[in-house]
Amino acid sequence: MRNGFKILDTDCHQIEPPSIWAQYIDPQFADRAPAIADMGGGKQGMMVEGMPLTKQDGNYPMDAKEFHAAVVDAMKQHEESRAQGFNAASRLADMEREGVDVQVIYPTVGGQLLGKPFHDTELLAACCRAYNDWSLEYCSADSARLLSAAMLPMQSPALAIEEARRSSAKGAACFYIRPNPIEGRNFYHASFDPLWAALEALGKPVCIHDSGSPYLSSFGERMHTHTAGHIIAHPFEAMVAMMSLIWYGVIESHPKLRIVHVEADAGWLPYWLQRMEQHWEFSGNAEHPLMKKRPTDYFKSNFLVACRGDEMTLPAAVELVGDDYITFNTDYPHPDGTWPTGFQALADQPISEQSKRKIFWDNAAAVFGVVD
Repeated sequence: MRNGFKILDTDCHQIEPPSIWAQYIDPQFADRAPAIADMGGGKQGMMVEGMPLTKQDGNYPMDAKEFHAAVVDAMKQHEESRAQGFNAASRLADMEREGVDVQVIYPTVGGQLLGKPFHDTELLAACCRAYNDWSLEYCSADSARLLSAAMLPMQSPALAIEEARRSSAKGAACFYIRPNPIEGRNFYHASFDPLWAALEALGKPVCIHDSGSPYLSSFGERMHTHTAGHIIAHPFEAMVAMMSLIWYGVIESHPKLRIVHVEADAGWLPYWLQRMEQHWEFSGNAEHPLMKKRPTDYFKSNFLVACRGDEMTLPAAVELVGDDYITFNTDYPHPDGTWPTGFQALADQPISEQSKRKIFWDNAAAVFGVVD
């Protein structure tokens, strides 16, 4: 608790030790597990199937020296945790110091891994199992406070169903997917319908979170630097994912599916609902017969969107959309996040104490099944 507020941070990250992939992967895939190797040009980095996990050239690259220099500088605040390998003890100490009660934890390298096509989706599924098993073991240090988001191999919906059921049974709190289309398949593609049904039946939230410099289609690839690509990719991909799930009938068909958008800010939310409502007013469901209600009705029954504490547009989002649909994230310990300044920034927002309490805790606690 911090200044009288319980805090549930809905977007935090693992910094995976490179060794975990080979250590935790099924033995038959051990020789093909992600590993640090020569990426060419004398650069070392994580590779799988003979490719770097992120695009190193072309549009939306992740290879600029200036970008890496900014990362190194921003990570200085985490020197103590880094010295401990960002282990569970160091994380819990950071949480205790800042008054954070619960974190929802996503991969870092794993998110990049999900951003590429795989020649062998069985290998991808094995990578997901390896990460999920390691992360659940890590979170067992305090499973009430450290909630592991299970990464799913969306490149194969059938394998994603298997892993969702397996990881849920082992204690995963939610499911992590990227918003990017996969081989031209948006979220409303018929191949995903059995997966949505399975996730709905499991009753745990689906957390949508983009990650940088993917091989998969991304709005960021229109830009020629990582920074510019990152500015547009996260919110635009979230907006399209939300629209796809609403307008193409996914939420209508799966009304108990809970969706949480993280690391995309929340300032776009009033505009995006307005934009969808304008089209509903004009043509209703003329091209979208599976959609039976207004877009805002689907949003309010099934979605949460995470904000940063420092968003100047947050009061408008609270006023125009409501304080029941927004939650909080810092992106700990990523260098472009708001740890630890985001806590005070949200506390200083010109919104009511009740709204702050809902955003810091109540809204997410209800969706993630966290007992107060």
